[in-house]
Amino acid sequence: MKLNKYKTVTFVLVILVVISLFGNLFQNNILSEIAWVLILPTLIYFYSIKKKHKNVFFTVFLIGFAISEFFKMWIFTSELFNHYISYVFIMTAYCSLITFFLKGMDAKRLIKKFKFHIFILITFNLYILYTLNQMILQDDSLEVFTFLFFLEVFYNLLILSILSMSLLYYLYTETKQALLLFLACVCIVFSEMIQVAYYFITEEIFLKIGYIVLMAIGFSFIYFYILLDIKSKSLIKQ
Repeated sequence: MKLNKYKTVTFVLVILVVISLFGNLFQNNILSEIAWVLILPTLIYFYSIKKKHKNVFFTVFLIGFAISEFFKMWIFTSELFNHYISYVFIMTAYCSLITFFLKGMDAKRLIKKFKFHIFILITFNLYILYTLNQMILQDDSLEVFTFLFFLEVFYNLLILSILSMSLLYYLYTETKQALLLFLACVCIVFSEMIQVAYYFITEEIFLKIGYIVLMAIGFSFIYFYILLDIKSKSLIKQ
């Protein structure tokens, strides 16, 4: 990849994030949504330039997330249909990212080396999962023990698994790339928690902005992960 192309992609990503934020601040939803939906395809283009070094699971994560965000914002048939389709793609994306982390670790060595860490993470995740489910139950229209309820529970379990897997992946590999992915997952998971509060408790504008800011920071870390990976393989030619 030539350096000028890298600079162009960086500039486009920054402009799109700024437009999305200001669009929300000034309640220009159409402008904000268009900018937000274009961010991930731009990032996917940036990653796809590494033709010989793409990871299929990481690629599926990016594409699945991008499609999910697209269906969240525009309704083509019905709101319920979009909701389910969005969930299918985002859960596919998260499952793919978890697989990406698992493929980079040896299970026996992981369990042997990080038994205590795994126990703490499981305990922490159970508590957070309980808290998130309590937030979901604030929505009076959502019935317990229905398909939609279990879908929300599984979704929450996935985002917590991503946080745990990314931390274990960093502890296992101890690389800068793994640290960037862990920081990205922290931002994505907390943005998802804010989104739960926005959908099920109160639709305050500051929650929506908080979601966008954290998600933008999270994918900034992913951008730097891709960039660092490219540089480590000497694919940027000065």
